Amino acid sequence: MLRRLSLTVAHLLLLALLVNRINGQETQSRKLEGGARQADSSGLITSRLSIKELERWKEIERIVFAEDADRRPLHPALRNLWERIETSGHAVFIEIASSTRTSTCTAGSFAIERFDPKGQKHIAAIRLNLSSIDQAAVGPGSARDNGFIPFQGLSKKERYVEVLGHELAHAVDILTDLERAGKVEEMVEKTNEILLSWRQNRKGNSLAPEMNRRLSRRDALLKDLEEQAEEMEYIVWRELVASKGARGTERQGDKETRGQGDKRTR
Repeated sequence: MLRRLSLTVAHLLLLALLVNRINGQETQSRKLEGGARQADSSGLITSRLSIKELERWKEIERIVFAEDADRRPLHPALRNLWERIETSGHAVFIEIASSTRTSTCTAGSFAIERFDPKGQKHIAAIRLNLSSIDQAAVGPGSARDNGFIPFQGLSKKERYVEVLGHELAHAVDILTDLERAGKVEEMVEKTNEILLSWRQNRKGNSLAPEMNRRLSRRDALLKDLEEQAEEMEYIVWRELVASKGARGTERQGDKETRGQGDKRTR
């Protein structure tokens, strides 16, 4: 599932999939090497992050878990999404892309890497593309149908948190519902694999009718999933805007939360 910036949801998903599959041998290697960890760990897992990327993640985490003077969560909806994944029993790896080496206009993505037919433990990944988020246009031209303008009034780090909220919404929506996760595995992941194979071994200039029907079903599912994630993203954006005064500078609370971070992510 991909967060839309300017292209259609389906096209963004396919673009990111193609980029990740063609240039993602290193990621695949990490998946294989981390098999033992995948068997034991669940929740949000940061083992794929470099030291520098982990520092960026901790900055995001501090905003997520910010509290007011009475130690009440400033972002309750966002924190709830986080904690639902932490306690879900599923494994969600965090990945961060901070350079423009990879050509993509997606701000973030969520994908199932290993589907568990029993629904006990899916393995998935959330990827944040920081450079794309930094460069995203903010203004009337990027307003959604309901008038919501993503990122409006937010700092760079707050933008990252907004996108994280969107992808966490996908994770909760999909991973905690076996029927929905199965549909995503069959209609999104497998369809994209078939399409990728066709592009790499192109034997004709047009898709078979059955493949076109499959793509239509995929796009309809993506549209439904995206609408739900965008609704939650709007709630997260409102929380971030409303909490600016209580948070003050983003340095406040660092000492209180720095020691807690290692307990929340692995």
